[in-house]
Amino acid sequence: MSRIPVITESSELTSAQRRVVDGILGRRGGRIPGPYRLSLHCPEVTEAWHPLGEALRLKSTFPLRLSEFTMIVAARAMDCDYVFNAHAPAAIKAGLSESIVDALVRDERPRFANADEEAIYDYCMQLHRHHAVSDAAHARARELFGIPGVVELTALFGYYVMVAMTLLAHEMPLQQDAKYRLLRRA
Repeated sequence: MSRIPVITESSELTSAQRRVVDGILGRRGGRIPGPYRLSLHCPEVTEAWHPLGEALRLKSTFPLRLSEFTMIVAARAMDCDYVFNAHAPAAIKAGLSESIVDALVRDERPRFANADEEAIYDYCMQLHRHHAVSDAAHARARELFGIPGVVELTALFGYYVMVAMTLLAHEMPLQQDAKYRLLRRA
């Protein structure tokens, strides 16, 4: 059970919440995505979040395989099953190997066949674990994705860490029929 009320399409909303929800519903197929069901308690935050999330998801310069991979790396970094369950199937559908997803579930370093996936994993996990990125990992990501790509990668990873933090802090229940898959670190 969530620590705060989960806002749904049928919740009683303030005028500010209604304005933000109407904008989301028109662009998200008539549904409120999970993290916004919590952040809408502060509609101004949701109003700022939503366009950033759309830009990072829908206008990404990364192919879907890599953007979805970055999202599940953020989910793994934060032990957030909600984000992982939402994006792992899309990553696989976009061409990410199931063995990589399985390794992330076990909290193990995947074996990579593609240099771009390995560069993203190393960059993001170093940033998460060490609060820094080594010169080598940064240079490899910059070589593969360019300077704008490294900036976008950092923003995408950070955005999904923020989403995961929101879901975890307020204990958002998992999606219907979803299971806890991520092994927790001690």
